[in-house]
Amino acid sequence: MARCPLLLAALAASLALECAAQAPAPPPAFVDAGKGNCIACHQLPEGAGPATRADLGPRLEGARMRTLGKAGIRELIEDPMRAKPDTVMPPFGRHRILERADIDRLVEYLHALP
Repeated sequence: MARCPLLLAALAASLALECAAQAPAPPPAFVDAGKGNCIACHQLPEGAGPATRADLGPRLEGARMRTLGKAGIRELIEDPMRAKPDTVMPPFGRHRILERADIDRLVEYLHALP
């Protein structure tokens, strides 16, 4: 019986490492101040990328991203003002801040978050 807490702790640590290993690396536009710099406003799930205390934009949780779907994520990156006219998030696609390939990589990354 005394071994159960140790076994549970070891299992939890193993699962945490496995989840972190499955998290994709953020694309350059996610952390590049000259491009999207998403990390300046958004937080990621623990282990899914750089840690930040930013809270201007919503936390980018995998379940929420999958609920939005790839088309919904793309729409929010390209022109978030369509869904929320008073947002402070710039329209990265409409204003050509990001190239289509950058947006494609961001969509794939966000959709794959744990």
